[in-house]
Amino acid sequence: MLPEHYCNYLLNMYMEGADQADAPNKSAPPSLLGYILLGFVTLSGFLFYFTELSLFLQMTFIAFFGIVSILSAFYLVKKSFLQQVPLLSAALLFLISSVEAVEIIFPGKPILLYAVTGLNCLLWIAAGMKLGLISFKLSGFAGLLVLLIIIFI
Repeated sequence: MLPEHYCNYLLNMYMEGADQADAPNKSAPPSLLGYILLGFVTLSGFLFYFTELSLFLQMTFIAFFGIVSILSAFYLVKKSFLQQVPLLSAALLFLISSVEAVEIIFPGKPILLYAVTGLNCLLWIAAGMKLGLISFKLSGFAGLLVLLIIIFI
């Protein structure tokens, strides 16, 4: 009874983009990338604490994993919520490598270890404020709180 173009107009008006909800989700590849980056963090922890690799080889692996994490973060910016995964993995890799470097270069100096850990936490807070990521802010403040408890108790 109604003309076809009017029916199409009514369908479009009442659906208001409902067909967009049925569109395929394009965030599947970044989730695989997120799992790979979390694997890098796990592997780097394993390389530092459970193997007898030389310091040069350990630092090479950590530098490679860190560069991959940072490049992934730039790739995933504005793509999805999963942009936090490479940023978090890069932050954890930086924390692990800086703590390990202090333990190797200045053994038996807990004050320097506290300072490096505190600087990492402050860096996380600054990154959280700059990028608007609550997870970084919370991690930084929680890290500083735990660090202060360890120092003074």
